[in-house]
Amino acid sequence: MDDKDIRLPEDDISLDSISPAQDPTKKKRLAVALLSLAIVAVLAVTCALLLREYVFTTYLVDGESMLPTLDGGVTGVTDDGDKLLLNRIKDPARGDIVVFTYDWGDAEDDPHALVKRVIALPGDKVEIRDGALFLNGEKQDEPYIKEAMNHSFDGLSVTVPEGHLFVMGDNRNNSTDSRYIGCVPRENLIGTCFLISYDGGKLRIP
Repeated sequence: MDDKDIRLPEDDISLDSISPAQDPTKKKRLAVALLSLAIVAVLAVTCALLLREYVFTTYLVDGESMLPTLDGGVTGVTDDGDKLLLNRIKDPARGDIVVFTYDWGDAEDDPHALVKRVIALPGDKVEIRDGALFLNGEKQDEPYIKEAMNHSFDGLSVTVPEGHLFVMGDNRNNSTDSRYIGCVPRENLIGTCFLISYDGGKLRIP
């Protein structure tokens, strides 16, 4: 018998010839991956909506009552003031910047929002003497105000009732605040500022 190379018959189809599209296992993995991505996207959008509705919101400053801390923009020009990011669920502390609604009654059709600084909490005693602020008998150092108060409210003495806040604007001589409208009910609070967007998108902590 002649010596000859003996060749085994080659398979007509090799494993390499199976494309991913023809591989049922890979198709299943791809479908699972796409489904997982869709679920993650839906959850992310849902969480974002819930956070915006119940935890965070924004407020655009308009007016001069919080100068120099907050810029309300140019009078007559819309959407050019500082933007505040607000925490809806944080309990405000003394010194916090807050936004709340106030109903001016017949002066306006609907209540609108005001932004001020928290000066005193329930139980605190607020006094104004000789153009200076006193809290629980102690004179307050307020480096953030625009200028010293005039003497229009000398003699004011208020003890903040339960469930209320005493608020004032940093521009003390050009601010409608608790000196005029009284203490603000806690339930009127929209949120407490935790971040300020200013000057075209720069950020700072109040």
